[in-house]
Amino acid sequence: MMERFAQRRAQFMERIGDGIAVVPAATETVRNDDVHHEFRQASNFFFLTGFDEPDAAAVFDPSHDRPYVLFVRPRDPEMESWNGKRAGVDGARERFGADEAYPIADLGKVLRDRFRGREALWYDLGSRVDADVLGALGQARSMRIRTGNTVPSSIVDPGVVLSELRLIKSDGEIEALREACRISAEGHAEAIRFARPGRSEHDVEAAMEYVFRASGAVREGYPSIVASGHNACILHYVENDSVLADGDLLLIDAAAEVGYLSSDITRTFPVNGRFSEAQRAVYDVVLAAQEAVIDACAPGLRYTDMHDIAVRVLTEGMVDLGLIPGPVDDAIRYGWYREFYFHGTGHWLGMDVHDAGAYKIDGEGRPLVPGMTFTVEPGIYVAPEKSEIDLFELPFDADAERDLAYREGASEAKRIITERESDAAKVTHRVPERFLGIGVRIEDDLLVTSSGCENLTRGVPVDPDEIEALWNETPTVPMI
Repeated sequence: MMERFAQRRAQFMERIGDGIAVVPAATETVRNDDVHHEFRQASNFFFLTGFDEPDAAAVFDPSHDRPYVLFVRPRDPEMESWNGKRAGVDGARERFGADEAYPIADLGKVLRDRFRGREALWYDLGSRVDADVLGALGQARSMRIRTGNTVPSSIVDPGVVLSELRLIKSDGEIEALREACRISAEGHAEAIRFARPGRSEHDVEAAMEYVFRASGAVREGYPSIVASGHNACILHYVENDSVLADGDLLLIDAAAEVGYLSSDITRTFPVNGRFSEAQRAVYDVVLAAQEAVIDACAPGLRYTDMHDIAVRVLTEGMVDLGLIPGPVDDAIRYGWYREFYFHGTGHWLGMDVHDAGAYKIDGEGRPLVPGMTFTVEPGIYVAPEKSEIDLFELPFDADAERDLAYREGASEAKRIITERESDAAKVTHRVPERFLGIGVRIEDDLLVTSSGCENLTRGVPVDPDEIEALWNETPTVPMI
């Protein structure tokens, strides 16, 4: 198992050349008194080390004869009797392959010497060890006048390298992700079987997450979204405390994590087991958009093309349903579809549910290559208050709006856009009442293969007839 981490370290150190990198672990966060929030290791640190304890740091120094150094909490029998065993300095060397290991308190002192002769420091500012790292760098620079030694003159984000290394999944990572997807699909299937009018969102969440844990997942990949009725129109709804009402849809966005790899599935289904005509109409549009994207996925397709495909199909459907006015090309050009579809079509998937990796290279959408994993998740969200919408004949450019927000700040960017809208022609549109309060999202996880893409999460159906049939099956988790 440790061999794969050694291979990753070798790849990372090859990329940083004559520099030196410091990658910190996550730290425990106090919840209250002497109780901590559940600990989960920082992804980049775990990716390189496999070390799963808090308050540690790793140093990568390719030019040194002992290039890999771990700084960890020392063994402490008294503290270990309270909080569990520690690997300690010896364990860091013997079990985790460190060339050298020291107590975490020695980080600054060791770095001060290691900085000599290094051109660049690869370090992501904002960690709890900032004082140790920057203090050591300052001391090394002050000694440069006397010794003449080169010390790092620049600080570079190691995420630039690590994101690229994490983007293409190894065979072992794909195996873990497959298992996470299998378990997640089983949990979603149980949620569909379990949901009934009168039960709560929390009841369904508990049944689903029971299946996750009972099937071998150590944790959820992210906080579960279990959103019924109007709640499904809130993208990141996490209260999960409403009672399921007869006639409502239930949108569930949830997944399990296995071996530090997370799945990410969303399904939307009727609480009473039968889609209404309006619900089915919206669902069919979202499903058509998702299937169009999935059918197009193959090596060479640009990542940004997937969003364009989804937008075209969703906009055509929204115009047909009367949610927005046509013609379709104008609705796309002016961004009118964003009234009801206001997020991207997917994201990279891996150790983080929104995983590392650039989506564009030199301003162009990144081509898909084998080993990439990502989600496809179109949706339509018709909030109940949107019975009437004002639309503007103002060309929409997502990249330009992001750049504006970056330059001016979110509040000022919003003011500028509102001012532009006031000078544009306005169209007021009445939204058909039967669609108000309907929120639908369908999300699956894809792996790029040499010949196309493999859908890893169709263990839980998306076909509406199959969903209704699954709802009629007997749940395996009893209602207490």
